[in-house]
Amino acid sequence: MSTRVTGLLIALGVLLAPPIAAAQTPERPPMIAGCLTENLAFHNCALQKAKTFNPPRTPTGRPNLQGYWRSRLTQAFSVEGVAENHPYVKDPVTPWDVAPPEIVEPADRRIPYQPWAAPIGREGVNFRQYVDPRTTCSTAGVPRLALQDPSQILQPPTDDHVLWLHDDHHQFRVIAMDGRARPGNDVKMWNGFSRGRWDGNTLVIETTNLNGYTWIDDSGNFYTDNARLTERLTMIDPDTIHYEVTLEDPKAYTRPWKAAWALVRDKTPGGYELFEESCREGDRDLRLIREQGFKLYFGAPWRLR
Repeated sequence: MSTRVTGLLIALGVLLAPPIAAAQTPERPPMIAGCLTENLAFHNCALQKAKTFNPPRTPTGRPNLQGYWRSRLTQAFSVEGVAENHPYVKDPVTPWDVAPPEIVEPADRRIPYQPWAAPIGREGVNFRQYVDPRTTCSTAGVPRLALQDPSQILQPPTDDHVLWLHDDHHQFRVIAMDGRARPGNDVKMWNGFSRGRWDGNTLVIETTNLNGYTWIDDSGNFYTDNARLTERLTMIDPDTIHYEVTLEDPKAYTRPWKAAWALVRDKTPGGYELFEESCREGDRDLRLIREQGFKLYFGAPWRLR
């Protein structure tokens, strides 16, 4: 299977689709909230800032995370980063941007795959044989939705839910904050079931019951339906959220691992609003990619493990 053909098809999709790619790989400013703009440096700095920053409050006294947010220190290609010598950096059709890893733990900043799983992720079986689930206009999944911008966070005055709305593929997450029980393990969803709680000034979101049909990035890095994801959102100044996610999956990983980046408030003069991304209407890319032999992804490479 020719990756060059795939690149041409993806490039065609980029030309025909709305210009969202630039939002995924913004130019990095020299500092964000007084922290360096390299993911690990930002993460360590943000953890310290969170200890002293007193965030704005809702009328019920909760940290007020409401607003429109854009992801920073993110790139869609690989959570493990893109090195200068990566062959796709010099691709004449769809070049990748050089970027540091979004992973901040473990120390080598790579996904701690079990031996059987590594050849499936990291531009392996998934990347070379399957259609990226996001290309099919399905959800980007968790945590990938959090690096696609823009998004909006809403906190109803009842404090029983947090709503996270995403421009990307018109996705939304309803995060229960009222301590309700999770469904049984046999119930699986694309974005899973999310349950939230407050840990001081941090919104903690635990997501389970995932079907494992989504990828973590463009490279085909993945988790299975056994995964548990824990996101932590903490304001470190009035316009910046430190976003941290821990991924646990004993079926695919040898240990939990973490990624982190920034969510920066959109302060467009006159306000901003989310728009519906009508991905499926008029789409021609998927048919062309499928004609090259790529298969739809429903977790087949790991399902029988």
